[in-house]
Amino acid sequence: MQYGEKIRELREKLGLSQSEFAQKLGVHKQMISDVERGKQKRFNPQIEKRLVELFDLPQEWFVQEQSLKDECKSPEEEILLKYFRQIPAQNRLQALACILQCLAEHSKT
Repeated sequence: MQYGEKIRELREKLGLSQSEFAQKLGVHKQMISDVERGKQKRFNPQIEKRLVELFDLPQEWFVQEQSLKDECKSPEEEILLKYFRQIPAQNRLQALACILQCLAEHSKT
């Protein structure tokens, strides 16, 4: 997923218009539009920092996903990774523990 697509997906998930999103970040609506369309490659580091703080995103949210996506071998793995990334960073270990418990129970059957 491209950077602009990730920004649009986040904004839509939050239920915000481009204008509302821009207002929260303290930027012009045109910047949001330009980033989402790929006209501007990415936000500057200060805006990314505001995004992380405002919306409680993990810092690694901005790392390009392509390398991890290349490692996925199946659509199921991609779906699992997509949903795992939606879990707040502080809850990911608990989620992994649940997954491991389910795997252990399934391996017994």
